[in-house]
Amino acid sequence: MNLLSVAPFFRAIGLSAALFLTAGAAQAQHLHAGDVELGVAGGVIVVDPEGLAERAANGYALFEGDFRDFAGGLFSTDDPGFISEDDALPVGAIIRYRGIGVLQSWNGSTWSTAASGVTLGILDVLGLNTLFSSTGVSNPVGAIAQVSGAGDIHAHLDFTISGDGAATAAAYLITLEIGAPDDWGFSTPFYLAFNSGLDEEVFEGAVGTLLAPVPEPGTWAMLAAGLGLIGVMRRRRQG
Repeated sequence: MNLLSVAPFFRAIGLSAALFLTAGAAQAQHLHAGDVELGVAGGVIVVDPEGLAERAANGYALFEGDFRDFAGGLFSTDDPGFISEDDALPVGAIIRYRGIGVLQSWNGSTWSTAASGVTLGILDVLGLNTLFSSTGVSNPVGAIAQVSGAGDIHAHLDFTISGDGAATAAAYLITLEIGAPDDWGFSTPFYLAFNSGLDEEVFEGAVGTLLAPVPEPGTWAMLAAGLGLIGVMRRRRQG
C-alpha cells in the first residue's frame, strides 16, 4: 500500500483511533537521549527544530540507538523515539518516515556499505517492515503515529538487526526522512547510528568521524585575529 495517500484508508477501516492510542494518551513530553524531536517551520516538517542534536559534516542531524540493551528482545531496541511538543504538529496528521540509501556499517576505519548478510528492520505502527540492506531499502515508507488532539506525538518503533553476521559486534548507520501531511513532502534527511555490541568508546569514535570538525584553538585564534585585522582596516578607510 502506498502510504503517501494512506489517510483515506485509515478513515475507511477505522484505524485513526488506534493510531491516536499508539501516540499515547498521556503525552509526557520528556526528550530522552536518542529521541528524534519533530516540529514545523515555514509550513514544512523539520527534524530537531531546537538544534539540540549533533550534526554530521553534511549537515544531517545525528541520533543514536543501541541494539544490545535488549529492550525489545535479542538484537532489538525501542530507541530512538519520535517526539514533539504540544501544538507542534497538525492535529490528525499521519507522521511518516522514509528510508533512503543503503545500510552502512563501521569497518574500524570508515563507514561503508554493510555486509550483504545483515538487515536492519523498522517495524512501523501498522506492522509494516522497512528493511535496510546493502542493496537499498524495501518498503521504504512507514507510519510512526497520528498526531494527537494536543498537536503532539510520542512514539517508539521497533528496530531490529538480523541475518548472517548480525551477532558480530558492529555499528550501523541508516538515513531517514520524516513527512506529513502528504502534500508537504519530506524533511531534510537525518542519520540514525546504532551500536551493536561495540565498546562504547569505539562506537562513539565511529560516530565522531561523521561529525562536523570542531576548529582547533589555534584556528579560532587565527580567525579572531583575521576578523580584528578586517575591523582595523575598515576603521582606517572610514577615517
